[in-house]
Amino acid sequence: MNELDYSAIEKALGVEPSSIAEMPEEIRAKMKTVLETIVVRTDEDRKELYNALDLLWQKGSVLLTLEKVSKATGIPMVTLSNLDFETQQVIVFEYLANSGNTKQIYMLTNSALAVIELDKIAKLIAVPVRELRKLPRRIQEQMCGAYAMEFDKDSTNAELVGELRGMMQQ
Repeated sequence: MNELDYSAIEKALGVEPSSIAEMPEEIRAKMKTVLETIVVRTDEDRKELYNALDLLWQKGSVLLTLEKVSKATGIPMVTLSNLDFETQQVIVFEYLANSGNTKQIYMLTNSALAVIELDKIAKLIAVPVRELRKLPRRIQEQMCGAYAMEFDKDSTNAELVGELRGMMQQ
């Protein structure tokens, strides 16, 4: 990405000069693609361009701060990167509010990791994942714990399926 691209993004977002250069390469490449694909002819085009760049800016800012969180807490960056964006935002907020509160950051990370298998569980028990997400958090965590401990890729997992469906009824 060249300086002209940085300037266009900085101008579109109203951010500090050179702050785009600090963004992860993946985010900068996506921003450049947005600039190349959205042709601004109307106010609606301008709004679409801003929204696309702003979302990428937010994601880039979160990733930059997650790197600091990783260094400060010892939680591997790959683990933090695998969390959903909403959880990443919450972790960044907690870190910015009190960078010394590593206990809270660990709790948030562990809680998010505890339900990371919901998509796989939904497929296994043939229930839409949105239904699983409606369950109380403790049930989601129990289901993911059982799945992590008992799933056998070389089995029908019939007993596990029954156990997971039973947990939904609690």
